[in-house]
Amino acid sequence: MGAVVLIWSTFALSIRAAGNTSLTAGDVALLRFGVPTLLLIPVIPQSFRIMIRQPWYWTVLIIIGGGFPFLMLVQLGGAATSAALVGTIPPGTIPVFITIFGAILGAHFTAVRWFGIACIAAGVVVAMQGSGSAHLAGVGLLLTAGALWSLYVLAVSKTRYRPLDIVVLLAVPSFGMTGVFISTDLLHTTFFTGNSDLSDVLTYAVLQGVVIGIISTLLYSFSITSLGPSRAALMGSVSPVLTTLGAIPLLGETLAMGTVVCLVLVSSGALIANLWGTAVPLTHTRSRLGARLRVKNAVV
Repeated sequence: MGAVVLIWSTFALSIRAAGNTSLTAGDVALLRFGVPTLLLIPVIPQSFRIMIRQPWYWTVLIIIGGGFPFLMLVQLGGAATSAALVGTIPPGTIPVFITIFGAILGAHFTAVRWFGIACIAAGVVVAMQGSGSAHLAGVGLLLTAGALWSLYVLAVSKTRYRPLDIVVLLAVPSFGMTGVFISTDLLHTTFFTGNSDLSDVLTYAVLQGVVIGIISTLLYSFSITSLGPSRAALMGSVSPVLTTLGAIPLLGETLAMGTVVCLVLVSSGALIANLWGTAVPLTHTRSRLGARLRVKNAVV
């Protein structure tokens, strides 16, 4: 997870910096998903055989939550906001959505957990204050990306995929989606027009395709399996701090007071929610209810 945190910061910075390169959002998506697809061709058949034995709905959530839809939301949100918010809102709001999804599924959390969630929500509200419509839309897109990523984390923890299978699941279908969007002119690319700079292509092929697309996914999938989704989210809350500090010298961004307050609230809220806000054990009545639901689902 320590390595993943560093890579996440690189991801946020590179997404924000993409607007200053010769690459379009379509180019970044092609590199992000195309490079892993090409490199992992030998293992694709085995991964898809394993996929057939897994519940289809968790597989769909993995593809949507960590693949092409997530990347598009982050790119669009980052273009309208800043690297600091790209690195803060999606990873920082994971505890919020995981808690909400858990509550919907019947889990009960302590008051401390909900206090941490309130801090994160307050941080997002602060980030939206005094902003134009484009900035507000960008924050909304980043929030949606955080919700999708939470579903991805939850789905990975519910399946028995190997980390390498997760890489394949994120790369291959998303590469196909990217091709469809480009062929229908919903996304534009400079690869086929000769307008992309070779140094930009090589840089993003390594950063997005190899480091983020393969290495980060492998490490994060292993971390979720080994640590559990909550502890993985806890360690991931360090990412916003590194991203914000890196955006100052690398991208020349200046930190507004609202961004600083958002960073503090989201990071501290994520720490509180995950470190001290554990789920309350099931009561006897709720345990019997859960058993009945499991039996009912098994019969269906």
